[in-house]
Amino acid sequence: MSGICEGRVVIITGAGGGLGAAYAKAFAAEGAKVVVNDINAAAAQSTVDAIKAAGGEAIVNTSNITDYADSLNAVNQALDTFGDLHVVLNIAGICRDEMFASMTAA
Repeated sequence: MSGICEGRVVIITGAGGGLGAAYAKAFAAEGAKVVVNDINAAAAQSTVDAIKAAGGEAIVNTSNITDYADSLNAVNQALDTFGDLHVVLNIAGICRDEMFASMTAA
């Protein structure tokens, strides 16, 4: 696949369904290699299967992004599998108590 994201590597959290899956498929359609992160392995695999069926590249990652140390596994998997990382798109989770810009890693 080719497009504006050709050669880019993207991690998308919450990509097992809904908006996360839609973004994962859209990035892949534009040539990105996608790390599909979701704690639901079957849902993540479904998104990966759809991307691959359309000719894209994607892998499943089930790291829990609410845990900082575990979330680094997604980064390491992107680097180990695709050799780079350009974008992290966080669709998973809802935080109603604090603005993203003022949050700490914890």
